[in-house]
Amino acid sequence: MNDAGQAGPGVPPQVDGSQVGSRVRGLLHGLAVGEVLGSGAASTEAANATLRHGVATQLACFTAAASIRTSLRRALGGTPDARADLLEAYRRWVRMWTATGRAPSSTGAWLDEVPLFAQPVGEAADTVRGLATGSGGTRTDPVTTSDGWHALARALPLAAQVERDPARAVESAVDSAALTHGPRSFAPSALAVLVAGAAVRTGDVGDAVAEGITSAILLGVDFAAVSVVDDAVRAARETPASPVVLRSGAPDDSAASTLWGATYCLLSHPGADAAGAAFALAATAPHLVAVSAVTGALLGAAHGDVALPQTVLTRVDLAYVIDRLARDLARENRPNPDGSWGAAADPVRRARYGID
Repeated sequence: MNDAGQAGPGVPPQVDGSQVGSRVRGLLHGLAVGEVLGSGAASTEAANATLRHGVATQLACFTAAASIRTSLRRALGGTPDARADLLEAYRRWVRMWTATGRAPSSTGAWLDEVPLFAQPVGEAADTVRGLATGSGGTRTDPVTTSDGWHALARALPLAAQVERDPARAVESAVDSAALTHGPRSFAPSALAVLVAGAAVRTGDVGDAVAEGITSAILLGVDFAAVSVVDDAVRAARETPASPVVLRSGAPDDSAASTLWGATYCLLSHPGADAAGAAFALAATAPHLVAVSAVTGALLGAAHGDVALPQTVLTRVDLAYVIDRLARDLARENRPNPDGSWGAAADPVRRARYGID
């Protein structure tokens, strides 16, 4: 890796690679941990029991795999279509989702061999309905009007791309949401990705939210979404850690409402040692699974996987899969000394994601 002051052409200054790796792992593990905590499973299962992951975590895993696949193709000199890779990944997910335990025909991508993905773990009606069209929706021709939080949550792994190319990360986040959800989910998903990406880079909650807002304005993200986050910042500054304020600001499970709630919980308890308090606050939201999951992802992105409750993280049934995906995702968004990115030169890595 280039030193911060000696980056090659087109390579931005980087923070320590180990920190970035921990934060990308924190992003994905935090989503899973937050979704488990929001479901109440961690409090009802025995202390040593395996904890079942949630559907937003499943979808995020397929987003991560699609992002890695696109990056590998680009590094090999192709002209990959990120939207097509996302659509193909979600189609694979829905085939597994509806296979009732039967493994689908493999595409060569290793996620097809994970039995846990063939076990429905919740409801994802909006996503399934959106994918039923076959071609999915676009930003100009949506297939549903849904504005649910799954569109935002599943886009969060795209935050690993923000340091490398924020405009492309925003474009992919909107495309991801548009495949199955309506326009009201587009801007919140894009802004959440920018905030999470800034958290991975800075390691600071306050700086990440401020940087995410600034980047969103510069990249033309709908100002209504920016206003939502700005309002959550104001609420956290004036009346932090209030369940009453949280319930008022995040009354439903829409993408915008979930982003408001997660931002409020994040800024109310911004410290690396305050994850427990942030999750406890998220648990008071009307739609606690949504707010808890996104809060966990943002906390993990800022502070790394070590800041998350390890007694939950290590018991999530999908933890190994999440960890491998996060490590590959971080590697694909790390610059090489020659100015290239990722690990496309590694044939094992290519084979893992179905690329010859």
